[in-house]
Amino acid sequence: MWLFGRFMRPNAAKMGDPMYRIILCHGPNKHEILVWGAMTLGELTHKIEEVTHIPHCNQKIIFKGRNLTEYNVALATYGISSGAKIMVLGKRFDPEDDANYQAVVQIDHSCTRVERTLFDIIPQVDGISGGYLESRLCGETLGRLRKQLLAVNEEFMRLLEQLDSISFEENQTPARQKRKSVVKRIQQLMEKSDQVHENINQLRLKYN
Repeated sequence: MWLFGRFMRPNAAKMGDPMYRIILCHGPNKHEILVWGAMTLGELTHKIEEVTHIPHCNQKIIFKGRNLTEYNVALATYGISSGAKIMVLGKRFDPEDDANYQAVVQIDHSCTRVERTLFDIIPQVDGISGGYLESRLCGETLGRLRKQLLAVNEEFMRLLEQLDSISFEENQTPARQKRKSVVKRIQQLMEKSDQVHENINQLRLKYN
């Protein structure tokens, strides 16, 4: 929502800064994008990144043969008006070339393996809760499952620490976003694990 507000600025016309369209040329591809005169070159680079997937710090923006480099300068100052054609050069983001992105992906894979262990434990706990295991076996089984669950939680914590230790450059936005999604996934799984742990504790009171 923040990006939408930042780039679309629906109140621009009310402020005497009407919106208009320009043509963005990237290789054989052409894109129509909506801008406004007071939009800075820096704001435009983020808009270009949305459309072309070229990180804003890797972009070379050319207008009428001139390489535009002053990010704080408004488009109107550069003479960029309605229908203007802008060329952008630069390499698109490739996850295969980003070591940090790949590191996050590997941690995500590790999370999947730990998740399987968690979801192997859950039906066993549910089975005990439902009375499908002989009472004399429940105490020992619950103790074993509790140890497995503690190991699962420790592994999730270790993965979070690994994610936290990764440092990103300014242009590694996709890697940052990937880390954010993996962190959220692990946190949700840890919440599920906590629920299972509570169930085990309640059952141990019954069978110990």
